[in-house]
Amino acid sequence: MMRRLVRETLSADPDFAVVGEAADGRAALGLMGELQPDLTMLDIEMPVLDGIGTLREWALAGHGAVVIVSSAARPGSELAVLARRLGAASVVGKPSGAFSPDLRDRQGDAILRAARRAVGLPAPLGAEG
Repeated sequence: MMRRLVRETLSADPDFAVVGEAADGRAALGLMGELQPDLTMLDIEMPVLDGIGTLREWALAGHGAVVIVSSAARPGSELAVLARRLGAASVVGKPSGAFSPDLRDRQGDAILRAARRAVGLPAPLGAEG
């Protein structure tokens, strides 16, 4: 459900095309290598290989920007600082914990701003911050 909400949030912006989706960090690294996306959205809490492990491996030879959307790495937290140190362009907190069905409604604008900034696009019209 969380992947669907992030996908729908990005797909609502005509400047983004979602080209892949992975259920875990190891699969994400495979797709990142294969598809070479300009932007990857990661969570910290993922099976097989967590977001920090994925980010560590991506940092060695990855392509494109990474934005973290996670309840475990709220902006300013120790995990968020580590994620930024490892190369994440931005960290956006989930509003209601790991399972945030209100993600698009409460953080959709923040996710789009972070994604657009990460790939060098201007903020969407009417967006503040």
